[in-house]
Amino acid sequence: MPHRQFEIHMHSTFSDGEYHPRDLISLAKNNGVDLLSLTDHDTFLGLPQFLEAAKEENVEAFPGIEITVAYRDFNLHLLSYFKDLESIQPELWDRVEEMRQQRVDRMQDLIARINEVIPDRFQGSIKMENVERACEGVLARPHLAAEMVRLGIVKDRREAFELYLVKYNVEKKNLTAQEALELVRRSNGIPVIAHPGERTYSLVNAQKGRLPENAPAMVEELKAHGLMGLECVYPYHEKTGQVEFFKNLANSFGLIITGSRDFHGAPTNQRPGLLGTTNMEPDWLDAFRLVWG
Repeated sequence: MPHRQFEIHMHSTFSDGEYHPRDLISLAKNNGVDLLSLTDHDTFLGLPQFLEAAKEENVEAFPGIEITVAYRDFNLHLLSYFKDLESIQPELWDRVEEMRQQRVDRMQDLIARINEVIPDRFQGSIKMENVERACEGVLARPHLAAEMVRLGIVKDRREAFELYLVKYNVEKKNLTAQEALELVRRSNGIPVIAHPGERTYSLVNAQKGRLPENAPAMVEELKAHGLMGLECVYPYHEKTGQVEFFKNLANSFGLIITGSRDFHGAPTNQRPGLLGTTNMEPDWLDAFRLVWG
C-alpha cells in the first residue's frame, strides 16, 4: 500500500477538541492528510457534518467514536470504527445518547461540587448554562476548565485539572467493556483499545498495579468479547519506549495494529501541524476493509 498520511483518532468541538468537524477536514487537507476518522468521546453527533465536509473536499473518511468503558476495576477508552453511518445499529446510537445524557447529569454534580471548594469570592459563579455554551456535543471536564479560566478562578486549563477537576471529579457510570464490544461488533464495527500504555484509561499502568505482564491475560479476555485491535503507535508510547511491546502483544493475539496522534489541538497543547504525522504505513486499512466487506 502506498504511503498515506492519516489520522484516525481525533476530537472536535463535539467533545473536547479545539476544531469543528468541518475545520478538521480543512486542516487535514492543508497538512496533506487524506485518510481520516473522527472519534469524539461518547458521541456520534459531529459525524454527519464531518463526513459531508470530507466528501466535499475529496478526503477519504469513515465514522468513529471513542467510548469510555468500565473494565475490571478501572476504565478504558475503546476506539470504534465503522464503514459508514448506516452501519451503526439503532441500539448503539441509543446507548451512546444515554451516555451523553449521563455526562450532562455528571456535569451538574461536578459544577455543584467545584462551586463549594473554589475560593470564597468565586463560589457559586460557575453556571451550567455557561459551561454548555462552549460545547456542541458531549459535556466534558475541559469545557468546565475553560469556563474556570474565563472566570479567573485558574490561570489555565492545566491548573483547573491539577487543583480541582481530578481531586473533585464525579465519576459517571460507563458501559461495560463487554457490552460495548458486543454492540460495536453487531454494527460490524472494529473495536480498538486506545492508548493501552498511557497514564490514564489504559491497560498498563504500573502506578495503579497494572503491570506489562498482566496485559496478555486482559487482551485475551477482551478479544473473547470482540476486541479487534490495539493502538500501538502513540505519542506517549513513543516517548516511553512501549511501541514494540504493544505491537508484539497485538501480533501475538492476531489483533490489528493502529496508530494516531490523538489530536485535540489547544486543549492538549497540540499544534495544527501535528495532525496526521503518525509514522507508520496504513496497513490497518486493508484489515478494516476485510471486516467491512
